[in-house]
Amino acid sequence: MKKVHLLFILLIFLTGCQEKNFEPVKEDQDFAATLNVRDFSIHFLDQNGNRFARWELDKTYTGAKLLPDGDTLLLFGPELEAVDFYSLKTGKRQHSFKTGKGIVNGIYLEHNSDFAFADKERNEVRFFDQDGKEIKRVKTKPYPLEMEADGRHIYVASFKGKTLAFINADDYSIEKEIPIPASSTGMLLRHKDDELWIGGHGEGTKPQSSIAVYSLKTHELKEKIPAPLMPVDFHENQYGLYALSHGTNRLYRFDFNKKLSGQTEVGVNPFAIDFFAGKLVIAGFDSDEVYWVDPETLEIEGKTKVGKGPFIIFTREKVE
Repeated sequence: MKKVHLLFILLIFLTGCQEKNFEPVKEDQDFAATLNVRDFSIHFLDQNGNRFARWELDKTYTGAKLLPDGDTLLLFGPELEAVDFYSLKTGKRQHSFKTGKGIVNGIYLEHNSDFAFADKERNEVRFFDQDGKEIKRVKTKPYPLEMEADGRHIYVASFKGKTLAFINADDYSIEKEIPIPASSTGMLLRHKDDELWIGGHGEGTKPQSSIAVYSLKTHELKEKIPAPLMPVDFHENQYGLYALSHGTNRLYRFDFNKKLSGQTEVGVNPFAIDFFAGKLVIAGFDSDEVYWVDPETLEIEGKTKVGKGPFIIFTREKVE
């Protein structure tokens, strides 16, 4: 009888220690997905706006990046001790990189297959190889947050440090640092015009009301584009350049001469914008909805209820 009781306890213990697996997402399934940070879930939506999968996360992830293979999902958060890599097609964790707490952003560097992570606790950008080995740390101004990369540089905006760093993509040394507005967030890298767009929240009682455009050649501020208030995310496609301002719940569209060509009110406290199935998809943080917007008319054509606090959007779509 004691052996049976012991076996029962052991089975409960082993079951409780099993890692959580999620609902698989088929490789041929296109989707727009939201990472929701008030209930820590991911909702997967098809091109008709219908939810076909939901992941109930067991960690406080606040960031998500889909890697170029279209299957590997990178998940991270500043309160977590590691960044996790999940396969969508299996719903299982593939591996983790031990980082310690503080990771607020992460990007894959396609030119050499390394990873760069912004660490707000150490005020560093930390570089890892594919095996999870940390290969370099680069000190930045306080609270590195936004990052973009190309084959030349990794561009890092410090949220509290009011600085944009140009990190050499080959040896990971800082080549240049220039001043930018406080609380900068949202970044759009535009190679066609050799420029970088940066948005943000503003400082103190002065919310940011414009997009700062910097030259990648001269490293100087080229111009400011009005986009009140608090432009925090951007998107560019064949119809123009879009800025999402969560302070006024507005979506702005600019032509390629940076002239305002349309605007509309969308969402409640919108934070993220992407493009999927011919529509702009916008996450309303306070309304817990995704809005489907026609990119030409800017009309809202549909809404989809998702998890609480949609904060990140990532998409996968086959191009014929």
